[in-house]
Amino acid sequence: MSKFRSVNRRKFLTQSATLAAAASLPTAAFAQESMRTRVIPGTDEQLPVVGMGAPDIFVDYQEVGKELPMSIIQTMMDMGGKLMDTPAFFRPNVPAVGGLLTEMGVQKDLFLIGKSTVNGKEAATVHLEKLVANLNKQPIDLLLLHNMRELDIQWPILKEWKNTGRVRYIGVSLTRKTDYDPLEKFMRDENPDFIMPGYSITQQGPAERILPLAADIGIAVIAVEPFKAFDDGAFFSVVADKELPEWTADFDCESWAQFSLKYILSNPAITSVVTETSKVSHLIDNMRAGYGGLPDEATRKRMSTHLLSL
Repeated sequence: MSKFRSVNRRKFLTQSATLAAAASLPTAAFAQESMRTRVIPGTDEQLPVVGMGAPDIFVDYQEVGKELPMSIIQTMMDMGGKLMDTPAFFRPNVPAVGGLLTEMGVQKDLFLIGKSTVNGKEAATVHLEKLVANLNKQPIDLLLLHNMRELDIQWPILKEWKNTGRVRYIGVSLTRKTDYDPLEKFMRDENPDFIMPGYSITQQGPAERILPLAADIGIAVIAVEPFKAFDDGAFFSVVADKELPEWTADFDCESWAQFSLKYILSNPAITSVVTETSKVSHLIDNMRAGYGGLPDEATRKRMSTHLLSL
């Protein structure tokens, strides 16, 4: 067991000035609770409902030091998380996250997601080989074609990798899009294990057809961009200086971040949601959305109406 896994959570959060603010956040409510989990359709495998995205410090931590990204990973795990997206290989250098995970020795404790972000059969194959080597986990848990990249060329690669046991689950992502017809057709034709759409209280396009279809035919859904707002503005700029409504306490909502995340999670078609942050205190806030109650359908409508009024 790594030295990170053996550290008591309270002790860990107080080990550095960087994490001092996080150490003062309330944690007593977790004593008799655990994070919600949902099953991956067609399996008996459970995933925690809130996971970690891929902030820039997972690509290059030189400016902040490796303690911070390691703290982000460890705190997510301490709070019951295991789902972790990893940076896309858009840059010449491979992301730093692989080395961090290996140093911490936590690959077996995590559900790791990688994505293909290049074009061409040969380039994609090399890309995936580098990705798996970087994350140092075989079989890798989930591989996605980023924004449904080159389905005719690359989807057969992923299917072959799954058939030969190199990856456990495969699927596609589709974010910042308004046309979901190609995704719907792909889901019906190929029945992938996972999809990763952008979905939030202000980005509800997938809720019309994509999420019901995923529930009907048994596809896991990982939601991303939970804090995207109108016209691609920041969600938190919309709610800045606004009081959280008192009625949100009815479903154990403590912050605007949890307001957004609990709205997403209250859709039963959603398996998990991932968030990106480089602050431990924000991560703790986000992870707490996986605890306690969730809004019902009437409250979901009330939440949408309230946000539109701000």
